[in-house]
Amino acid sequence: MITPIDSFDPINFRHFLHQYPELSHHERQTAALICQQLRQFGLAPKTDLGGHGIVVKFDSNNPGETSLFRADFDALPIHEQACHHYASCHSGIMHACGHDGHTASLMMVAKYLCLHPPITGKVLLLFQPAEETGTGAAAMLQEPWLAQQHIDNVFAYHNLPGYPLNTLVIKPNTFACASTGVTIELFGKTSHAAKPEDGLAPTLAMTEAIKLIQHLPEQFPDVFTLTTVVHASLAATAQGETGFGTAPGYAKVLATLRSDNSHTLFAMKSLIEQQIAALCQQEQLGLEVSWQEWFNAAVNSQPHCQQVIRQARLLALPVNIIEEPMRWSEDVAEFLAKWPGALFCLGSGEQHPQLHNPDYDFPDELIATASQLFCALIKDKHSNVSEMAVD
Repeated sequence: MITPIDSFDPINFRHFLHQYPELSHHERQTAALICQQLRQFGLAPKTDLGGHGIVVKFDSNNPGETSLFRADFDALPIHEQACHHYASCHSGIMHACGHDGHTASLMMVAKYLCLHPPITGKVLLLFQPAEETGTGAAAMLQEPWLAQQHIDNVFAYHNLPGYPLNTLVIKPNTFACASTGVTIELFGKTSHAAKPEDGLAPTLAMTEAIKLIQHLPEQFPDVFTLTTVVHASLAATAQGETGFGTAPGYAKVLATLRSDNSHTLFAMKSLIEQQIAALCQQEQLGLEVSWQEWFNAAVNSQPHCQQVIRQARLLALPVNIIEEPMRWSEDVAEFLAKWPGALFCLGSGEQHPQLHNPDYDFPDELIATASQLFCALIKDKHSNVSEMAVD
C-alpha cells in the first residue's frame, strides 16, 4: 500500500485505511502506515506526539506565517454494514465518520508540498489520533515541541452528509458545539420484590433525575443548550443483576449535554451536579457522577473564515454560510483555542448516509476537493507561485 510519490493514489490509500480501522488510543498500525507513506515521499515526520500523533513540517527557511492543517484518523466501535470490497476487516470497528477520507486528503497535501514547497513561512501537516474521545488534540498539545510552535493559521475540515457534494459549509465564531457525556449512578438497597418497603429503590429518583436533565436547558434561555438522555436502567446492583423477585437497589442514567459555548457547558455541568446531589440527599441514596468525552466549542476566527470562503469561490465551490453552529463537537477545538483558524465542512451529498451510521462511507470525490482547497489556502498564505494542480 505504500507507494512512491509519482504513483500515490489517495483513493486506494483511503480504502486501505478503511479496511483496517482502529479505535481511539489504539491507532498504532494506522499511524505506522501514515508515517511509512510520508517517508516514502522523502519526508521525516515527528511521531508519537500525544500518543500516536504525527506532524510533518515544510519549512521554506524564509520569513512568513506558519499554517497548520489537521486531519484525524481514529475509527468508531460500530459494526459496518457494507458490500464494497474495502469493508472493515475488524469486527465491530469501522470508519463511520470519514476520518479515513480526511487523512487521505491531507496526504494529498503532503504530496503537493513535496512537489511545490512553500516559498515563505512554514506549513505543518498534523495527523491527529483520538478525536472521537475528545482527548487527542489536548494530548498532542502537551508535547513541548508542538505547544511551542508559533502558529498563525489552523485549518481543518469535516465531511458533512445532508449537504450537496463539495459544498463549503462554514460559520464564523462558534462552528461546532461544546459537549460532554455524564454518567449518574444511584445507590439504594435491594429487597424482595414482595417486600419493596424493606429496601430503598432508586426508581423514582431515576425518573426525577431524567426530568432534571431534560429540563436543564430551561435554566439557560439566552443561549443554545441541549440535553439528551441516552440510557437509563435499573438493576439489583451495579453488576447489573435483574430478576422478578428482586426490587432494584441501583440505577444508572447516561446523558449528553451540549451548548454553543464552553462556559455555558461548565455551568450546566455544575448545576446538574448540584441538583442531582440534592435529589439523592432527599431520597437517602448514594451517588456517583462521572464525566466523559469533554469537548470545548470549536470557535472560528472571522478573518480565517473569509479566507476559506474566498478560496472556495475561486475554486467554484458552492458556499453555504450557516447561522447556527453544528450540534456535534470536534476536537480540533483545542487547537483553535490556542491558535486562530477555521474548521469547516464539505458536503458529502444530500442523500448520503449520516455520520456514525453502519452504512456510512466517505465519498472519494471529496478527497480532491478538500486537498485542492487546502492547497489554495497554502498558496494564498505562503506565496507559492508554482502551478496549483493537485496531481
